[in-house]
Amino acid sequence: MKKQVLFGIALLCSVFLSNVMASSPSVDPATYSQRGTQVKYSLTNQWLYSNALDNYKVAADLLGPAGTVRGMAAKGGKMYFIDRGNKQLIVVNGTTGAKESPIVLASNVFTYQGRNKANTADSTYVAGTLPFNDIKLDNAGNVLLGNCITSSAGRFQIWKVNLTTGAGTIVIDQANLATLFPLASLIRFDAFGVWGDVTKNAIIMAARACDANAEGPMEVYKWTITNGVAGTPVLIELDNMTAGTYLTGVLNLGTAPQVLPLDENLFYVDGNTTFPTLMNNTGNVIDGFHNNPLALKDSVTTSGSKLTMNQGHNGVAEFQLGNDYFMVMAASNAVGVPASTFRLFKFADASKAFSGLECLWTFPKAGMGAASNTYRTGMPCVEVINNVANIYVYTGDNGYGMYKLSASTTGVNDILNNNVVKVSVSGKTLLLSELVASVEVYNVTGQLIVKAKNVTSIDVVGTGIYLVKATTLAGETAIQKVIVR
Repeated sequence: MKKQVLFGIALLCSVFLSNVMASSPSVDPATYSQRGTQVKYSLTNQWLYSNALDNYKVAADLLGPAGTVRGMAAKGGKMYFIDRGNKQLIVVNGTTGAKESPIVLASNVFTYQGRNKANTADSTYVAGTLPFNDIKLDNAGNVLLGNCITSSAGRFQIWKVNLTTGAGTIVIDQANLATLFPLASLIRFDAFGVWGDVTKNAIIMAARACDANAEGPMEVYKWTITNGVAGTPVLIELDNMTAGTYLTGVLNLGTAPQVLPLDENLFYVDGNTTFPTLMNNTGNVIDGFHNNPLALKDSVTTSGSKLTMNQGHNGVAEFQLGNDYFMVMAASNAVGVPASTFRLFKFADASKAFSGLECLWTFPKAGMGAASNTYRTGMPCVEVINNVANIYVYTGDNGYGMYKLSASTTGVNDILNNNVVKVSVSGKTLLLSELVASVEVYNVTGQLIVKAKNVTSIDVVGTGIYLVKATTLAGETAIQKVIVR
């Protein structure tokens, strides 16, 4: 047979195989029992690619080659993934799971200019050892990208990128870590966290990664952005000496730790050797699973069994739905049982104390898969739309998908879930989403603390849990619980 004919047959076979091997997103076959009393919560899967469902196996299904797709963020109903091998963002439709056209980053992103060795001209250099590693959203919806550095000699950068053009604006360009922290030569940043609006005022933090067998210290680095300008970073050494916490005696945070700032003072840290733990700016443990170790075991998702969380994947997110507060996190890694899961918790109230955590579900029930990876990505992201939370999940080399948490009420507590007026907290100021005719603030015992008319904000004096009752100009009333720290 002629070579041309053989080539033609091979080409046809290749096209045929690529078509039949491409999978479609499946639906998690498990059912998740409705939870709650006055407010009923339901969890349903919309679509899922995973090794466990056998539809995340071949190149046509994968987001990218093993190890190259690191961080994930969600915005406007779409998922954005780091494609480190191609300096682009992979885009997935959050409703259908279908891949869309990638966003190619501008060539100058993660570069900087400096004098060449001969000191005769400026040259362009690539920042960091691995110049494209993590993605996060700030509270204003700005999309941020961060690189990976493996020593204090590295140049750590955060860029704000335009999702339409791929153009970038530098937010942090930290080149002198070795000078600022001469005793911390083993600095490694794989990921970062953000709170606030980086074009105005914000906090960016990065946790120091470390090999599992290396000696600490356990450190987080913090940049404060004021009027769009990043200040000098400060080092926060985490307390691993106080008895009784899950950080006690831990040498370091392990590989690829995540940090989630909640405000100027509080943050979660979650490492390969830890469970998510709430810390403050002095490095002290504020709260964690040590105050509720039973929450690490789930006996409600699967009847008759107790699914135990383990360390090894890093990712945690808080969100509010109606008047209730939730936390979702990576629950098991590739060697957990089941492998590569997430867990959804409900806080007892707006104080968001671990002591009141209620485990709602571990999902997927069968896990996402047991493919091991060293970059420890088990990332949840949440978008809340009215009374539905879209929960996007990604586990490195094992799959990705979207679940919906929806709420329905019995009528008893409807007023507490009225989203006519939304209240957010900035320091001791309660910010209202619109001009209201009147607003009253009560403490948890029902005592009136402060009131005002025709305002868009109101100040409180102390910290604690408050009930905010707002009446709109149209006469509608909404009540919301808030916490002032």
